[in-house]
Amino acid sequence: MSPRRRVDPWNSELLDGASLRLAEQAAQAAGVPLERWLERAIRRACGPGQTTVLPPGSLPPKSAEPLATDEGGRSGWWRPLVLLLPPLLLLAGFFLLALPQAGTGPEVALPRAPQTEVALPLPGAANDAAPTDPKQLALWLVPRAEQGDALAQYRLGTLYALGKGVDKDYSRAAPLLHAAAESGLAEAQYDYGVLCENGFGVVKDPLQALAWYRKAAAQGNGDASLSLGYAYAKGIGVERDMASAAQWFEHAAELGVIDAQYNLAFLYEHGEGVQTSLTDAFSWYSIAAARGDAGAKSAADRIAHELSATDLVAATTHMLELQKSVKPSP
Repeated sequence: MSPRRRVDPWNSELLDGASLRLAEQAAQAAGVPLERWLERAIRRACGPGQTTVLPPGSLPPKSAEPLATDEGGRSGWWRPLVLLLPPLLLLAGFFLLALPQAGTGPEVALPRAPQTEVALPLPGAANDAAPTDPKQLALWLVPRAEQGDALAQYRLGTLYALGKGVDKDYSRAAPLLHAAAESGLAEAQYDYGVLCENGFGVVKDPLQALAWYRKAAAQGNGDASLSLGYAYAKGIGVERDMASAAQWFEHAAELGVIDAQYNLAFLYEHGEGVQTSLTDAFSWYSIAAARGDAGAKSAADRIAHELSATDLVAATTHMLELQKSVKPSP
């Protein structure tokens, strides 16, 4: 079905062409619809003693059906308020001159951050004789970790980080995970990066965290790629770079990380770091939804209603092709 249209009450009948264009530029710079910007401008002009000048519901939601024009002039009471706009538009012009260069875009609020807890390794992964009870497992791992067994160091470190079988103690977890990370174990590199990013048991150091995430990501660790994407998206330890964020999210998404699939879809929907594409947004939301993400399912359903029947078929076909290259969820 085609996107719904609506009648715009702020049209050329009320503003001359130059003023309307300036208002549109100011609204775009502020990241809000034109009518919302004009509503705010009028509200500010009315002074602090008045909270609103428009009745509830006078500005239709984006998805609303077209508004009927009122030829009887019942809504014309607010037209004199438009006389307040010229000085506001002049101020908007100065505001635009002070903005960053085009292309930086508004701050994107990504829906979620990667997990900040280390992952508990499966009991018995290093040796089938390993105890399954966390307390007994910790005692079993201690001598092996002291002898330099990297996997034992990693597993014991995660027990301390999570407080499984032992008292939760990041100061004990950190050196164990660092030793395992230095040995080249990707999971330990990622988990030690989490400690560095959050200051758990070590001095908080985003740059060190990124270095460890890169090492883990180079070995195919999807969670590390997700963390790198989030760091670039939010400018944590690096300069904000949405194109790099999209690349890391895509890498993690292909490795089956659900949060990365959601975030990548979010970027495609809003055109941050990638060209806006509802087809790609629908595809990645749908892939995440198929893995149990309720938020992704809601987003996919919403976009499906915005696509025409032909575009929806094309988007579904694209999603099925993408699924072939995506690994199962970790």
